[in-house]
Amino acid sequence: MGIAVGSDRGIFVEMNVVPLIDVLLVLLVIFMIIPHEQAGMMAQLPQAAEPGAVDPQPSVVAVEVLADGSLRINQESVRPDALRDRLEHIFKLRAKRTA
Repeated sequence: MGIAVGSDRGIFVEMNVVPLIDVLLVLLVIFMIIPHEQAGMMAQLPQAAEPGAVDPQPSVVAVEVLADGSLRINQESVRPDALRDRLEHIFKLRAKRTA
């Protein structure tokens, strides 16, 4: 750091940037020496699904009560007295799935 004393403007401070440039050049040389081809872990990308593979059962169970009082489960009509049995059957099949 330099100080100029005795001028018209008073004390003038000037920062010495030479050490900063030296550090910058050392870092530049270090990063140029480091090899660019570093080996990492192999990535396993997910494969595209086959076009014919469709889940036969929908993932959402929608129970609808229409204005006339009729019931539907996933767009299939169900009698009100058979609603419980049909829902038990649907969720029993879902419990056996592993994926």
